[in-house]
Formats: sequence, structure tokens, C-alpha cells
Amino acid sequence: MSLLDAVFGPLLGRTRLQKPDMDRLFKLSTAGPSLDGAELAPDGRWAVCLQSVEGADFAQVERDLRQLVEIACRGQDFHSRSEIQRDNLGYTWVVFSDPELENGVTLVHLVGSTLQEQGYGEQLLAAVFRFRQEPPDAGAGPRYLLYNYKRGKFYPFVPLPGHERDNAAEFRIGSALGRLLPVEPDLTRWYPLWDCPV
Repeated sequence: MSLLDAVFGPLLGRTRLQKPDMDRLFKLSTAGPSLDGAELAPDGRWAVCLQSVEGADFAQVERDLRQLVEIACRGQDFHSRSEIQRDNLGYTWVVFSDPELENGVTLVHLVGSTLQEQGYGEQLLAAVFRFRQEPPDAGAGPRYLLYNYKRGKFYPFVPLPGHERDNAAEFRIGSALGRLLPVEPDLTRWYPLWDCPV
């Protein structure tokens, strides 16, 4: 951000967003073996959520991205499946299934980096990593670790039926992860992602 943007941007009602920090995603791979302390076990579903863009240029990027992901998923160390879909709010989701957390992080990083290189970095909203409770609880639903591209921070999301949240579980997970990952300190920015396709 330039000095002029920093001083006059807020006065003029505009700010320039920082580029998403892709490399922070790899901290999740290195934290993987310690996630049991946060009562999390990988559930094999990962995704990138972005604001959709209309137009031929983005349609071509989406086609290129689909081809790139298919090639990456055929790699010898990957057992991945992928799909690109739009939800009922118009957001685009690149969704992966792979049992290995490291593969999920690598694919999410690949998608984000590719979009950034093509000039669509500001469209990136969140990376979503699905986990299950560990030790298992028959009544527990999925737990999510979200990466906010705009902030460069992780935070937990534990949805309950009826669009409720398990705040106590989120606080426990956030506290445990604070030693491992850059966790969002502002709890008002722990935005829910209801009905995400992960």
C-alpha cells in the first residue's frame, strides 16, 4: 500500500487490499501432526471460495483452472477428485476430496496462486479445510478451519443445526491452534460459511 493510499484512501472511501499471502497456507501442513491437540482430525474435503466474475476472460481462467487441477489430481502422490461449482449466492467453489491434509493444502495453494497470477487475487475469499472431532463423538458434525485470504489468518467454524454455532468449541480450537498457526485475533471476523459444499 502506498503512502497516498494509506493517508487519502480512507478519506476518499477506498482502500487497496493487500495481495493474499499464499505461503501462510503451508503452515497448516506443518501443523498437521499437532492438530489432535485441537481435537481435529482431517476429513478429506478441502475447497477454495471466490467471488465469481462474469465475462469471457474469467470463463477462460476457470477452464484453465479446471484443467490444471485435473492434471495435479492425477499426480502419483495424489488420490484426489475435484469439481468447480457455484452456490445459490453466486460464489464459485473449487472443491477437492483427498484423504491427505498435505495434498489438500497443496491443491488449495495451487488454485489460489494460479488465480492470483491471472489477476484475480482480490476475488479470493476463503480456503476451507474440513475436519472431524477427535476423539470421535457420534453426535458431532464437521468442524472447519477457514483461511481468510484478505487477512492472512485462520479461524475455526463449528456449525450446528439451525444455523447455530458451537462457540465454546470454536474458542477451544482457536486457543489450541494459536501456538501452531496465525489465528485471527478479532473474533468479530470469525465469519460463518453456512451451507458450504465441503
